[in-house]
Formats: sequence, C-alpha cells, structure tokens
Amino acid sequence: MEKKIKVNLIFKPGIPSSREKGGGDQTACKMLYEALKRRNDIEVYYNGTLKEGPYDILHFHSLGDIFFRYVKQSNKSKIVFTAHVIADTMLGSAILAEKWKSIFAQYLLLFYNQADVVIAVSPLEVEKLKEMGVKTEIVFIPNGIDLSMFKKDEDLRREMRKKFNLSDEDIVLLSVGHIIKRKGFDTFVKAAESLPQYKFLWVGGVPFSFLSGGYAEIKKILKNPPSNLILPGPSPHEELNKFYNMADIFFFPSRQENFSIAVLEASAVGLPLLLRDLEEYKAPLAPNYIPWNENDVIKKIVQLAENKDLREEYSKRAVVIAETYNIEKTTEATVNLYKKLLGVS
Repeated sequence: MEKKIKVNLIFKPGIPSSREKGGGDQTACKMLYEALKRRNDIEVYYNGTLKEGPYDILHFHSLGDIFFRYVKQSNKSKIVFTAHVIADTMLGSAILAEKWKSIFAQYLLLFYNQADVVIAVSPLEVEKLKEMGVKTEIVFIPNGIDLSMFKKDEDLRREMRKKFNLSDEDIVLLSVGHIIKRKGFDTFVKAAESLPQYKFLWVGGVPFSFLSGGYAEIKKILKNPPSNLILPGPSPHEELNKFYNMADIFFFPSRQENFSIAVLEASAVGLPLLLRDLEEYKAPLAPNYIPWNENDVIKKIVQLAENKDLREEYSKRAVVIAETYNIEKTTEATVNLYKKLLGVS
C-alpha cells in the first residue's frame, strides 16, 4: 500500500475572519476536510498541532500569525494557500476599508507569496491575485458543495414554514451571509419594503459589530425591520439546510464574491438563483442563474415569484451548478495538486 499524504488543513478565526458562527471560508475548509477523510490516499488533520506533524502539506484557509508558527517549524512541508480573501473583499465589509485597501493588499501578500501554490476559487480571482502582486503559482480550483448535506426535503420545508407561521403559498426569498454592506443587506431590505406581498428571509449576523461596513444603517434597520423581513440571526452550518428548504428563491445581493459557498448550497437544494450581475459569476455559473442590477431587481423578483414554470426551470439549472461543483470533484483536483507538489503519482 502506498504511503498516505499527510495533510493539515488550517483555519484559525482571526482578523478578518472573526465570526461567531463561522463564514464561507471556514465552511469551505471543513467540507474539504470531510471529503479528504473519505479518501484512502490522504491522512488529514483539521488544525493539527505541530506535535502531530511533520506534514507533507500545510493547507491554509485563513490569515494570521498561526501561519508563521507552522511554517517556521515545518520547513519541509509544501505550503498551499486557498485565497478566500482578496483586497476587494474588505470593501463594504469593514468601516474605512477604502482607506486601507492597499495596506491590506500588502498584508495578504505576506502570506500568499510565501506559499508554494495559491488556489484561486474563481477564474476572475486568478487575475485579481496577479494584479494584487501575487508572484506564487496560482491554480484555479473552485469551492465544492457536499451534496449529502444540502438537498431538497419537503418535510423540512413544512417543518420550517410552520415554525415561522408561513403557509405553503407564501413566496419566500432567502439570502445567507453576514449582515454587512458588501453582502448587500441594504438592497435586500429595500426589496422587502417594495414587495410586501412576499416574505424575505436573511440568515446571518453582524460579524464585526460597530466596525462592520454600513453599521449605522444596519443598526437602524435591525431596530425597526419591515414586517415581511424575517431575521433569525446566524445559524450553525449544519442547520442551514433547513432554511434553504424553507425558501422558494435564493436572492443574493452581495456586491463582491470570489466563489460563494452560499450560492452552491442554495443550488444543491434546487433554489432558482437571483444573483447580482457580477463578473465573478459569469464564467463558473452562467447561464444557470438570473442576473439582476439595481435598476431591474424588483422586476426580476416579481417575474420569478409569479411564474412557477420559470422557477422550476431555474431550479433544474441550479442543480446543474451543484452537480458541477460536487465536493468530490473539487477534492480530486486538490489531491492532484498535492501530488504534483510532492512529485508523487
């Protein structure tokens, strides 16, 4: 039997990754960990200690001083960094981010340029990383989705709708993410105000308290939300499938994404996708979602909400996305990268 590749997947919450219930980058790391555990050619650890090493591969999914501690004591390990964050990610995530975007870019380069390879999770991010000054080899491997965790479940739909006093006829538009300006919470609320005939559900919390982008406006909304806006707060990742099944449409107003895990989760449940018209989505997701901008968003919502056939068509298209980015496929690409770095077949 050939020797297993010893891999340490590392995610340590810290600035800018400090979250009460985690975020998409932590979710991506954990899903990869679970997929690697199912393989017979990998011995995988999640935040494995230095004593448990040495490791063949150190695969980082977060920033912070933990990186330097591992690298200093594991100088024979190959270093992989999944770039969940680029400089643009901070715009609208934290206050005054525009002022220190260039400083943050230099901070990111401290990590990315010490890796043996950087994984970009979208084709556009490859170019953004190069523009930022990343000199390390960059490889595109998208985020993946565990289809055993996220799937359509009519029993869950009935259970959740009963819990929130909703009928089966209510049209529910869902978004999942941190309540910050970058994620488009303000756009979501305006749509709810404009369309009182539908229910709007946002699952997530405010990640950085008063340092969050758009905090003053967010605080005002949270004190007096529209009556058709449901705000259950942040949810553990293992509970999210319930909320996806409760919804009819995934309405995602985020202003900047690299490759959203939430979009993949929604697609796995078969929710038709209404996504802001971002360049990042086009190559990996088109034509299986409906793009919108601030000028036509209300019209697009109404068209989808009132046309059951259209919802069914885009539900099928969403499933195509989920199947394309099945975690088993993206994990295979990641393992092949490990083997290439180590010079093994």
